[in-house]
Amino acid sequence: MNAAAPPERPEQTELAVTGMTCASCVAHVSRALKKVPGVGDATVNLATERATVTHAPGIETAALLAAIERAGYTGNVVSDDTADEDARRRDAEIARKRSLLVLGIALTAPTLVLGMLVPAFAGKDWLMFALTLPVWLVVGADFHRGALSAARAGTSNMDTLVSLGSTAAFFYSVYATLAMRPTYYETASAIVTLVFAGKYLESAAKGRSNRAIRSLLDLRPPIARVRQADGSVLETSVDNVRVGDELVVPAGERIPVDGIIIQGQSAIDRSMLTGEPMPVETGPGDAAQQGTVNGDGTLVMRATAVGAGTTLAKIVEIVRRAQGSTPPVQRLADTVAGIFVPTILAIAAITFAAWWLTGHPWVEALITAVAVLVVACPCALGLATPTAVMVGVGAGARHGLLFKDADALERLGTVDTLVFDKTGTLTRGKPEVLAVYARSGTREDDVVGLAAAVESGSSHPLAAAIVRYAAERRLALVPAHDVVAERGRGLRARADGTGVLVGNAAFLAEAGVSIDELPPSDEEASRVYVARDGRAIGTIELGDALRDDARATVERLRALQVDVQIVSGDAEGPTQAIARRAGIERWHAGATPEGKAQIVDAIKRGGHRVAFVGDGINDAPALAVADVALAMGGGTGVALETAQIAIVSNDPAAVAAGMTLSRATMRTIRVNLFWAFAYNVVLIPLAAFGIVNPILAAAAMGASSLFVVGNSLLLQRRA
Repeated sequence: MNAAAPPERPEQTELAVTGMTCASCVAHVSRALKKVPGVGDATVNLATERATVTHAPGIETAALLAAIERAGYTGNVVSDDTADEDARRRDAEIARKRSLLVLGIALTAPTLVLGMLVPAFAGKDWLMFALTLPVWLVVGADFHRGALSAARAGTSNMDTLVSLGSTAAFFYSVYATLAMRPTYYETASAIVTLVFAGKYLESAAKGRSNRAIRSLLDLRPPIARVRQADGSVLETSVDNVRVGDELVVPAGERIPVDGIIIQGQSAIDRSMLTGEPMPVETGPGDAAQQGTVNGDGTLVMRATAVGAGTTLAKIVEIVRRAQGSTPPVQRLADTVAGIFVPTILAIAAITFAAWWLTGHPWVEALITAVAVLVVACPCALGLATPTAVMVGVGAGARHGLLFKDADALERLGTVDTLVFDKTGTLTRGKPEVLAVYARSGTREDDVVGLAAAVESGSSHPLAAAIVRYAAERRLALVPAHDVVAERGRGLRARADGTGVLVGNAAFLAEAGVSIDELPPSDEEASRVYVARDGRAIGTIELGDALRDDARATVERLRALQVDVQIVSGDAEGPTQAIARRAGIERWHAGATPEGKAQIVDAIKRGGHRVAFVGDGINDAPALAVADVALAMGGGTGVALETAQIAIVSNDPAAVAAGMTLSRATMRTIRVNLFWAFAYNVVLIPLAAFGIVNPILAAAAMGASSLFVVGNSLLLQRRA
């Protein structure tokens, strides 16, 4: 009997959607995509103009694009160059709208003066007609096209409301001009121009909210210098670089692609990519990422990743996808948006009928109905969440924190317990010299220099730490001869004409060397003892050093009412010592990868929302169990693929910053949604009762969207 084939994993396709203007458009596109056979879910984002479709394997992209077109919109497949295309398209669109807005203001201003301040004179109405026609026809063309497109698809949207309102006012005024009755040209002109002004400012603000991606794209250098086989250097477009090419990077220039340094020494500034404030010393064998800045030395590197495979490209893609995702808090707004415009059309019809049937002139009933159409604002509902998410995700990227989706951004702020893996998160993840103790009459530099001379040929991590420390102190090392290693114990050698022992306490004791004159050992660190001519001259204490901001991060998390714990596979002594130095009271030592997951699960079962911070490799089980998974990893490989949030800055302070940002973003979303709902709940009845006229309604509609977008942009200051 054959085993059942495993179910095929669903695929995701991302599409660019143009023509959406409000939350109702989002609902129409989402509904149309979900009707395609094989589609499981479709998330549509108004601010980024993206649709993310989850579907069964084998679904043709053409079927998805056809569904979007049937809904009255235009869809395109997102490509590697889409981010660049988006930036160019947004700039062109803002420029076009700016020109149309100038035209609208230039023609509407005199129309308002004529209609509201100037007494009647011969030809006045025809002059107002001439001023209003271009506004209604040219400036309002976007609204009319959107309304017609929606009507052909059997739907309605914000364009429907604006087009109907302005068209009713304009054509009634044409009729009134011929019939010698009072006209409303200024109303028609003001509706189009004021709403268009709001859409222009909204587009400009959305462009600013997408500044994170644009700033990341600007990091890519256009030119690379490829070293040829004969040693000459050829300047070429960075798009022409291939994996394996050798590239020359002069001092002060950006690294063109990801690669490995094969020649030269320099300090690379990675702050624009990871948020790390200090340049990183780099030499042969070290990695370099595209977009980072070479310091004062010329480097030669071998390309290891180009195009979409570079770290920078992956970060841009993660930020873009996260900005286009939708958090659970948006679901209520999406539900309302689906029925919003039809409801407003019904309310406007009822308003017209109620005013007319209660004895008011039909013209007055019509103008009141127009006010209802124009004052309703589905834009604010559609923009309330995505603009805040765009800014929040972008602010996180600037601080070296990559949110994979809006769900992670939302959930991080709800965490009440944060569990750190010890090694590589709160600590640096490699042994370092913590202290040097010298016997009375001996200099510390002599202890370090002698130990480094003997250890310089060893590959042991503790030996490497001592040699590195001696280099940092710029110590001149004497040659060491006749070096003999005893595995797990130490080394014996001759240096500067004397016998030298470098090793642990037992190694020296067996050689008859007393360490009584040296301070007692601290259980939290490893000790390497140094003896010369049969006498101990000092000891070097090594351990996994705490990161600079670790204790401050713990204190900041406590201020946010978050319980901080450590879990480690290390022994009890070192784990307890690191916890004490970091100011953490609860710790778990000797945990296997599966044990870490069990600890996280136990905390969750205690009613807590848990975030786990690990290195993304041996911590995978715990990352999978946690409510929110954060991976430290310098922005490469596993850190970008494993967790819901990647800490590319490798700085634990980013965790606290991310939690603060998450809470601020969710507060902003709640304020935005409250305003979007409250605005419509208050102003639609006021318009229906004739308290708000169409001109004020148009201004209020634009103000509603601008408030939502502007409030989201304030996150940039808080981040």
